[in-house]
Amino acid sequence: MINKEINWQADDPEEYTHDIDKGSIIDLPTRSYIVLSGVGKADPNNRDFTAKADALYKVADYLANAPDNNLEIEGYTPFKRYPLQAMWERVTPGRDAEWRYQLMIRQPAFITKEILQTAEFDITNVDQQYLWDIRMLHFSEGLEAQIGNNGVLTRIGPANIKLQKFIQDAGYRSVASESWHMELYLNDVVRTPGDQWHTILRNGIEPMDVSKVVETKIPIFKGSK
Repeated sequence: MINKEINWQADDPEEYTHDIDKGSIIDLPTRSYIVLSGVGKADPNNRDFTAKADALYKVADYLANAPDNNLEIEGYTPFKRYPLQAMWERVTPGRDAEWRYQLMIRQPAFITKEILQTAEFDITNVDQQYLWDIRMLHFSEGLEAQIGNNGVLTRIGPANIKLQKFIQDAGYRSVASESWHMELYLNDVVRTPGDQWHTILRNGIEPMDVSKVVETKIPIFKGSK
């Protein structure tokens, strides 16, 4: 019997909604990710960002297609590659600030550190300077508010303005300072022009006005493990 494919779009539609007008709240548990870090800007013209994103995509594709690559994984279930996401932290002030980022692609629980290390010895289509820096991370995003966006995200753009208003109106406050935030990229940032990116902006939140939280009754969508 062939196991049903794990498909993030079908299995967790609320988590990956691309609603650009209305915010939503999610609560995500600890999960496994392959990660690669860098410094720069989320910009299609930033060669370091796109090169590292491409490296992570290729490793994620190799793992998702393990049987085709003769990679034996106990408990393997076919799965669609999860989208790229990145946690951004500002390291210099000003309009032209530099950002430290951690690129991440979620993995099912059966993809372990040992599986990743085995795969890295066999992968031949990823630049070695990036391949050996890719590692496994267990991470919980926790309680977050999110909103969709078209194109490259900016901290002073309309998506962030809408998200901050949604957070306040819902009775929460952002626990992310102006220096960091989470972005998701629902399409391929390497092969898609920046103005066609489908992105999601997320901020960690906590209740600020409990009476407003109760009054608004905004649902909290629980992410799968």
